[in-house]
Amino acid sequence: MEKWTSTGFLALLAAMALALSLACTRSEILLPRTYVEWVENPRNGLRVEKTIAPLRFDIQYQPVEYLVAQEERRETLPADLLTERRAEYGDELDYYRCRIGPAAGRQNVLMQSARDETEYYQLIDYFSYAAKEDFYLLQGADTSRCVLYQFVRNYELAPHLELALAFERKGKGDRTFVFDDQLLRVGVVKAEIEQQKINQLPQLKTY
Repeated sequence: MEKWTSTGFLALLAAMALALSLACTRSEILLPRTYVEWVENPRNGLRVEKTIAPLRFDIQYQPVEYLVAQEERRETLPADLLTERRAEYGDELDYYRCRIGPAAGRQNVLMQSARDETEYYQLIDYFSYAAKEDFYLLQGADTSRCVLYQFVRNYELAPHLELALAFERKGKGDRTFVFDDQLLRVGVVKAEIEQQKINQLPQLKTY
């Protein structure tokens, strides 16, 4: 009787653990606009904001469904369109957006960071091309270099600068987004994206 009770107790614990696991991974089904808002909410762990004075870094992990919802800008998405767009992006890359702005005030980050006109243009050249080599992604013992990079120019109409980046995916696991700064004088910037948070992504509603 004692052995049966012990075995039964272990089975109960296993069942409770399975139920908890299913509850944690069960996802909501959200319309595109709400899905975008969910992904962009820092509380959900896919957007990390860090301040390294005098700058503020805003790193957004971008699931493919998020990118599609952003680009299509529809209230609802047809399922075949989402499938088609997923295929265009592929499954081998992780996408990110990185914004760099002033920690305080509204002055454009490039103008704030440059000590003179020469350095201002050096910063523009750096973020247009060379900075690609200073971004990478850590996953366990693997390092992924940036394979797609775009400096989204706003011509100083906004205080921040914006970069679109993609890295080769090295399996599943927690990611560390790294920027090894060369000109902004802030050193190495890191942002952690947990695989558990990615697993908890809601589903994008389609019809």
